[in-house]
Amino acid sequence: MSLRRFSFVAAVLLSASSLPGGPAHGREAVAAEPGQVALEFFNGYVAVFQQPGGDTMTFLQGSPVVTERFKRALEKLYRQAQEENPGPGYGADAVIGGQDSPDRFRVKGSKVEGERARVVLIGVERPEAPMEVKVDLVRDEGQWLIDASGDLSKD
Repeated sequence: MSLRRFSFVAAVLLSASSLPGGPAHGREAVAAEPGQVALEFFNGYVAVFQQPGGDTMTFLQGSPVVTERFKRALEKLYRQAQEENPGPGYGADAVIGGQDSPDRFRVKGSKVEGERARVVLIGVERPEAPMEVKVDLVRDEGQWLIDASGDLSKD
């Protein structure tokens, strides 16, 4: 592919990703609505979760849409579980709150109260027994960030 054609294709892809309804990635996602932030993060997270050897902790730690508080709380939970139960450790994924996950989620509902939001995601594959994940978000400098989910959500 010539450099000119590559540049054109790259420009088209970049402009398409910024269209309304287009995917939000990285820093663009933090400016989105809470439901969109949670959905984009979790659909990416479960894609990594379902890969053999997928490193979900690295995915979460590198995400700009997750608070430092949540990252530290998750590390602490897993470290304590490993100390108490060497080998299997926690035994599940605390972020989604289970051992299995649907391939993707959709937003079931969301509620915003000031600087906090609760989004409920639901798996789309098994409507007869869908998996739900509660996601707590906080607004930090105008951007919605995931502050807890799954086993660490504030129920």
